[in-house]
Amino acid sequence: MKPGAKGDTADRSLRAARLALNAFVIVGAALPLYILAKQAVTPELETFAWPPHWTPHHLTLAHFISVFAVNELRSAVLRSLGVAAVSAAIATLLGAMLAHAMARSSLAQRVGFSTVSGIRLLPMIAVAIPLGIILATFGIYDSPTGIGLAIVHAAIAIPTAALTLYAAFVAIPLEIEEAAWIDGASPLRIFLTIDLPMARGAIATALILCFILSWDEFGFALLVQQTNRTLPPLLYYYTVFGNVGPASALALLMMVPAICVVVALGPSLRGALTAGSSR
Repeated sequence: MKPGAKGDTADRSLRAARLALNAFVIVGAALPLYILAKQAVTPELETFAWPPHWTPHHLTLAHFISVFAVNELRSAVLRSLGVAAVSAAIATLLGAMLAHAMARSSLAQRVGFSTVSGIRLLPMIAVAIPLGIILATFGIYDSPTGIGLAIVHAAIAIPTAALTLYAAFVAIPLEIEEAAWIDGASPLRIFLTIDLPMARGAIATALILCFILSWDEFGFALLVQQTNRTLPPLLYYYTVFGNVGPASALALLMMVPAICVVVALGPSLRGALTAGSSR
């Protein structure tokens, strides 16, 4: 066999292995979504049939109708959207400040990484009871607006935002900030008008991650909002009482806002990545 033919065979084998791996990942990600969608539009008896039906034999919208008939759904949706939006905005803003300080100071970098790592390693459930007492003291425990939960989610998401934005601020040349400083711009103005616009792709990524983190967070949502629930605890109660069809329908509905956020911020993210790759 010629050396060139041997190399071509190796390349084909490598491409086939990559294709098989990609197919495995795609199927592994799509299969749970397919089963979820199937359960949402099929009757309960068909869901628990044995052997299982991989394709729906009968279609129904009864599960979606039963979910929309729940009076608590509308308030839970609005509360979840508000909590996720507010917490994502707060976490991204504070995370951007922390990431910028870490990118511009070696001391802030050491302290920041140590603090972020410690927060990430700390089991959040360990501070649930003291946190509940603090929120109750300020009168925002189980608030109808969910402001207490938004603050908690923002605190949880700050490390994610900071780690996401850190590399973007490190990539911004110091000469640009120094030139603005010589022209008389204040540090705050440099941060708002130069650094943040140049890091808009990372900011969009941080917003998406923080929004999704808050949107589907369950532990604190269950503990902090016991009566004024958000969607994850509502989905939990559907599941624990064996309402598989309505739970699947609600899970599908919960995916819609997260997808909308990703689609809305996608152009900003892609634009920034394209600009970065063309430099």
